[in-house]
Amino acid sequence: MKKHLLFLALGVFGGVVPSFAGEAAANGCRAVWTELTLEVGNGLFTRRYEARGGVLRTLSLVRTDGTTWPGRPSVGGVAADALVVVAEPAKWSPVGVEGLRVHVTAGGQTTRLDLYPNMPGVIATRPGVTTFKPVHDADRAWDLRSSAGLRPVLDASDVLSLDRRHVKATSFVCRDQTDIRDQLLDVDARLLMNYDWAYSLAASALDLRDVLTGEGVVFVRLAPMPASRPQPVDDFVVSGANQAVALLANGFPLVELAYAGGDAGRLRALVAFQRSIRPYRPGRDGLLLSNTWGAGNRDSRICQDFLLKEIEAGARMGVDVIQIDDGWQRGRTQNSQKKVAAGQKKVWNGYWAADPDFWKEDRERFPDGLGFLVKAARAKGLRFGLWFGPDSSDDAANWERDADCLLDYHRRLGIDFFKMDSMKLLSPRALARNRRMFDKMLAESDGDMVFDLDCTAEIRPGFLGLLDIGPLFVENRYTRRPVYWPHHTLKNLWDLSHVIDPVRLRFEFNNPDTNHANYEWSPLGHGNYRPDTLFATVMAASPLAWMELSDVSEASQTAIAALVKTWKAERARWHGGVIHPVANRPDGVAWTGFVSEAADGAGGYALLFRELNEMADFSLDLAPIFGHARLSNAAVIGGRGTARLDGTRLVVSVPDRLDFVWVALRP
Repeated sequence: MKKHLLFLALGVFGGVVPSFAGEAAANGCRAVWTELTLEVGNGLFTRRYEARGGVLRTLSLVRTDGTTWPGRPSVGGVAADALVVVAEPAKWSPVGVEGLRVHVTAGGQTTRLDLYPNMPGVIATRPGVTTFKPVHDADRAWDLRSSAGLRPVLDASDVLSLDRRHVKATSFVCRDQTDIRDQLLDVDARLLMNYDWAYSLAASALDLRDVLTGEGVVFVRLAPMPASRPQPVDDFVVSGANQAVALLANGFPLVELAYAGGDAGRLRALVAFQRSIRPYRPGRDGLLLSNTWGAGNRDSRICQDFLLKEIEAGARMGVDVIQIDDGWQRGRTQNSQKKVAAGQKKVWNGYWAADPDFWKEDRERFPDGLGFLVKAARAKGLRFGLWFGPDSSDDAANWERDADCLLDYHRRLGIDFFKMDSMKLLSPRALARNRRMFDKMLAESDGDMVFDLDCTAEIRPGFLGLLDIGPLFVENRYTRRPVYWPHHTLKNLWDLSHVIDPVRLRFEFNNPDTNHANYEWSPLGHGNYRPDTLFATVMAASPLAWMELSDVSEASQTAIAALVKTWKAERARWHGGVIHPVANRPDGVAWTGFVSEAADGAGGYALLFRELNEMADFSLDLAPIFGHARLSNAAVIGGRGTARLDGTRLVVSVPDRLDFVWVALRP
């Protein structure tokens, strides 16, 4: 690899002799620059920039098929800035793919661009924050369109032109704090008109697509959800009248991807960028994890003998990881049902101040220590996990102490899986320290430590703030109260899969045998589903057995284990591809499901659910995903029903309501 570090201003970097052109390359990514222009790209795209007024501005974004999205670089009368460029190989984090990182300084401002070989675009980290009066109410859009409003925003931002296209602008806002909400993705779609005034928005993602061609650009903000950011900041300004989108600088990186192929092409681009930051690794990602907290008993049963029973039951069901939630440690949280000793108190933050030994294992509950249970699990082919609450006090000042604590359990006992809960990240400093905590653990464990980031409560980085650390623990749904509805969990997984790689989502299925009386009024209660169907509702994600396994009946264990065995045999190929949500949005009475497009291009899988409806037969057109690639074999590998191919259509029949069929598709 040839690497150049070129500087255009004498004395900026210790008297380096100025140069006016250069190039750099790393792992299929490239950057080429002159005194006034920069070009970056890989085998999928090329993007050209210049800088004016200290802002790096797009000249053009071109896919390798020739699709071009022009920029709007001019700023009334402002000359182009000279560029200072530094490029080097880099990863987003210790677990990422190696790509090329380009630092561009112009007009005293530095923008960072990250490129990766399989990602059709860049991740741009822009300096500063674009300041303007946010306008979310379309009736007041004139405030932003005026010369005192829109023009300064466009002058201070990188801008892409939407000229000569019929554009649909679709924004996606992911919503966490799932203990108080069940609508986890809000979608707003607008057809832009050339007299539409501008509107600003804060969003997790924004898709701009030419409806005639299916070509588009999609942007993803790598940040906490809009409602969970330390300060309210917008991400975009979209103007139909100006046929442009302004990419606002707000302190958080922005992923900027070009795609073709409609919804399927957009999802391929989104998964490609997520797997550039955290590649899918069989044996580490997409595993079946169990956690007893879902039974509703909190920590009341946690002890050595009980965990030995859980290990036995987990081995019978095919669980990969046995995880202990809150209650394994010496200290007591406010969720604990165990009484505390004199002088102790229950806390939900400030753990180190409450007790310097808070995170030592509880020897009363585990007389032989956690190491004994880890060995017992390993003897059955299972791995082990723990719950943990990083200390948020004083803007996460104890981040390094937290990291060292978990690294000790990883090194000493071989524990790799940690559910991260109770965090309250209320400031930019707390977010930065939290990031350093995870970076330290990922680097020092060579990426073997896996963290489930709890998204159920508090102010946390959420779905897009920490892409690389592991799956997201999405929701708590219990059968003790009537809040576990399989079709709601399936709906949330299906919704989020439009933006989030499903393997990054930890979704639960609950005990098929418990608390049926709480649901007897409804035909959609979990007791009306077969046990393996409950597992199937979440097997497109990283599944969570949210239950006390030792309380599951032998018949249910056997039914679940049979499907888990097949899923394990197929999951590297199943998760290794791009998993698309297909058919209808789950609502309890729909036909719905997922299609996995195998990474090797040779077919894939279809997982289709017949909810509570009277239609035993369903037909799904596979052409939007597979094009006209010939598929000649559709073999049922799970569930109950039949499947056949009719041209590009998959035709299935599922005899019973609230059931599913899983089909392997081959050329």
